[in-house]
Amino acid sequence: MDCEICGKPIKGKGFKVIVEGSEVTVCYACKSYGVEKPISKISQPGVSKVLIKRKKQSTNIEFSEELLENYNLIIKREREKRGWSQDVLAKKIQEKASLIRKIENAEITPEPEVIEKIERLFNIKLREKAPEVKVNLKKINLTPTLGDVVVIKKKKR
Repeated sequence: MDCEICGKPIKGKGFKVIVEGSEVTVCYACKSYGVEKPISKISQPGVSKVLIKRKKQSTNIEFSEELLENYNLIIKREREKRGWSQDVLAKKIQEKASLIRKIENAEITPEPEVIEKIERLFNIKLREKAPEVKVNLKKINLTPTLGDVVVIKKKKR
């Protein structure tokens, strides 16, 4: 664990202090920057403290599927092929017509639940398996950044 003020590794438990209204975990050297948080005592008889262990953050970033680039055109084509209006499609998947309009105009990216409803209704696939991206972590204690995992798709002209 690192000190939330200076960033140095904390040896031992660290200190919980309140700095400008925020509770932070700091090292011995930085504990003077705030007021040490008092350890709360159990006020009710028979009640014990429960420790919650947090899982370590994984450095593996997994994206199994991604939305097709032209998902909006596919949805519009399938809807028009059946002769439905946006209102009819919205009622069939139990969503608002304004949502369908925004999806077809590519103003928003639909939620996974909405994508599933549309895929089931039209019996089509709007998602494809995402390509695997290898992240080079040769440096010690370096976590991947957004730039390490983003694949930029060039716009077709």
